[in-house]
Amino acid sequence: MPKVVPEYKEEAKRRIIEAAMEVIAERGCDQLTFEHVAQKIGVTKGAVYWYFKTKDELITAVLKKFQSEFERVNFDLFYNRPIEEMFLQIFEKFSLNDYRQRAIFFEMFAIAVRNLDLRRSTRDYYSSLVTTFEDAVKKEQKQNPKENQMESHKLALLMVALYSGLQNLELVWLCQDEIKDLWLDGIQLLLNKKGNDGLEKK
Repeated sequence: MPKVVPEYKEEAKRRIIEAAMEVIAERGCDQLTFEHVAQKIGVTKGAVYWYFKTKDELITAVLKKFQSEFERVNFDLFYNRPIEEMFLQIFEKFSLNDYRQRAIFFEMFAIAVRNLDLRRSTRDYYSSLVTTFEDAVKKEQKQNPKENQMESHKLALLMVALYSGLQNLELVWLCQDEIKDLWLDGIQLLLNKKGNDGLEKK
């Protein structure tokens, strides 16, 4: 009989997901086992199976944890701030500067190529990121109607592409400060805040 995890169901699931994140960061998704996860939190393997029936289900839950971070962003905190400061706050909040977070992020993409369910979860993750950026763009366009009025969804997609590309560069090449500078310059160019009229389609 499996050892019962001593917290309520949601807390138990949270602990299992956190433990899975640690195992993925240390060993990679291929080497993730329920036994490794159980050892991290001091329960039996059967207790983990009680909450997650398969490894893919657990990996999907890890990815959804990333997604939920974007969904909890409260833009009320940014209403009276310049757009550059707001996007810097967003970048710093979601920058993959934690080694565990970075390892998990890139593991997920490798698996999503081969696994349809994880591909859907990865798409949902990106959809949340696009929504986060699109909300910020809409707010900026409402406050400054004479600035770039490119369709907000397209702008958000371009910002997500910039964000993802910069995360890749930081992994193998540039330091965090260089990435921040490029991020802010890119946001200003995309929003046409440096007089770069050529960025907008005529």
